[in-house]
Amino acid sequence: MKAFLKALRYCWPYRYRIVLSWVCGLLSATLWAGSLGAVLPIFNLFFGEQPSSVHFSEQPVEGRPGETERVLEVPADWEVHRRPEAGFSVSGTTVAVAEDLVVVRIRGGLGGLAQRARREGKFYAPVAEALADVLPEDRFGALLWVMLVVIAMVMARGLLVYSSEYLVGHAVVRALLGIQLRAYEHVLRARMGLFARVRASDVLSRFQNDCRNILDGMKTVLGKVVVEPPRVLLCLAGAVAFGVGIHPLLPLIVLVAGPLVGYLVRRFAKRMRQASRKSLESQASLVGIVEEGLFGIRVVKGYRLEGHERRRFFSAGRRLIKQMLRAIRIDAATGPVVEAIFTAAAAGAMILGGKLVIEKGASPGDLTTFFAFLVGALDPVRKLSNVSTRLQEAASGAERVWELLGAEPEPRYGQTGQALPRHSQGIAFQGVSFEYIPGKPVLRDIHLTVTHGEVVAIIGRTGCGKTTLVSLLPRFFEPADGTIRVDGVDIRDATLRSLRDQIAYVPQEDVLFADSVAGNIALGALGTGRHPPPRQAIEQAARAAHADAFIRNLPQGYDTPIGEHGTTLSGGERQRVSLARAVLRDPAILILDEATSALDEETQSLVQDTLRTFTKGRTTFLIAHRLSTLAIADRIVVMDAGRIEAVGTHEELLASSPVYRRLREVGLAGA
Repeated sequence: MKAFLKALRYCWPYRYRIVLSWVCGLLSATLWAGSLGAVLPIFNLFFGEQPSSVHFSEQPVEGRPGETERVLEVPADWEVHRRPEAGFSVSGTTVAVAEDLVVVRIRGGLGGLAQRARREGKFYAPVAEALADVLPEDRFGALLWVMLVVIAMVMARGLLVYSSEYLVGHAVVRALLGIQLRAYEHVLRARMGLFARVRASDVLSRFQNDCRNILDGMKTVLGKVVVEPPRVLLCLAGAVAFGVGIHPLLPLIVLVAGPLVGYLVRRFAKRMRQASRKSLESQASLVGIVEEGLFGIRVVKGYRLEGHERRRFFSAGRRLIKQMLRAIRIDAATGPVVEAIFTAAAAGAMILGGKLVIEKGASPGDLTTFFAFLVGALDPVRKLSNVSTRLQEAASGAERVWELLGAEPEPRYGQTGQALPRHSQGIAFQGVSFEYIPGKPVLRDIHLTVTHGEVVAIIGRTGCGKTTLVSLLPRFFEPADGTIRVDGVDIRDATLRSLRDQIAYVPQEDVLFADSVAGNIALGALGTGRHPPPRQAIEQAARAAHADAFIRNLPQGYDTPIGEHGTTLSGGERQRVSLARAVLRDPAILILDEATSALDEETQSLVQDTLRTFTKGRTTFLIAHRLSTLAIADRIVVMDAGRIEAVGTHEELLASSPVYRRLREVGLAGA
């Protein structure tokens, strides 16, 4: 839950919207309770049984046995006034009795309600008296005005509810965007070791599913948790006020259900948190399967793996369904259980209240209003019943997102270390060792010195550590032991900006983005903080990489969108676009990780001529798997099992390195 509370802090910049939302919610809750407390008694008054007559009766005279007197019995809603008139007549609402000289006048409608409320000491007597002075005396006219007031209250409450939900929604979606932006920025700046532990599909799932749970939790906390409890409290207060008038212990029957509900909700929440986390992990696994299948669709189709991929998806989907159904069962059971407990308590209160009305003559109107308030409290209680489960889902999602935020970041580009001047002397690997998994070294005691402007080819069997070695230079990873120095400066003492701005890295797997061809090439200059390069510079870099011809043949030329991962281009075309990006960067250090592996022999020859020219004055690390690539190398580094087995020219290595000779014999296949 701590992670979710951290997420809520992102709502602070929008606190005024949230407070205004709460005000709207409280006003809507007041209108809700007010409509129940005022409309129902008035409605019962209008359509309930009206007093209609008076009559005389003979009753014993107190203190005089055997004697009786004539008594005029008048309903409580009638008023009696004495006046000096004789005769006996009945006309409309007035009864004149000559013997006692009294006048009885009917006081009905709201006036009767106000009179009765004042006589019985009801708390709503002042309101009833005020309404009686304003509304028409006849029942139908008063009813019309009351219904108009009800409609106005409903419309006002609807507007307030809309405003409350919109303001909360506006605040939480902007807060969530802030969380996602920070998480994405942190992932981009995290050390590469994070991606050795967490798959990209899992990161994607956390941005989608986990953040959606956080959004639901924020809306619940800032919406329901603030708006619904006042409705419950106001309705329960009304129930207590009317219930106490019937019997002081009547409201306790309902209130005693609270602790039982709290205990059950807590149990449900604990199980929901476990189920929610497992469900999120299963969703991440399913996303990973889909991503792998789509990214490798050519392999899937080429090897007829559709059935295999379908079975993988089905198996992961069943695990996900199992976890989701568990969460659904918990969520579905919470509301009915809470509702059943409160309904049972309300039914018990109604049974006792009904008995009091029947046996002791308690006010049926108060009992009806008491029950109406209980029903009014039940709706927000039902809405609040799943608040705890929603919060647990949000807490699980927030924990997984904050795990990303807890990953160790790289130093800020310009904040830590000294600015490294443009490389002009040499690069030295001094006793460098590295391991992805503790206890399993990938590189062992690497010593290598490269002078400025030298082209060094690195060859070796697959898995010998070639890519890992060049990945240490731009500080994608940090050595476990040893140091790497550029012009005598330990790269750990240099700012990342000054280091990486000098390096152009062309990986083995070409990385293109869903942008135009020109946009992908321009990224080579954008990353250095310079202004977007002009089209002329982009086209010049493309010509240098021998990509200009095929680019101009695309439907929109340089402005042609190339799709996600550059799927609309061939492997060789993607490599040439990546090379053009490196050329545009104008680096001092160039790293080519098998960057020409997908080129045909003719294009390879052309690109090699370009590289021979482009690498002049730049220190170049070239991971090669073709013999022809070695032609531009000044020296060759032979690696074997994480160590440098030999360093030298082609002739020197033929004479001294058995590993190099074996690689030459197989044409560097597997290098």
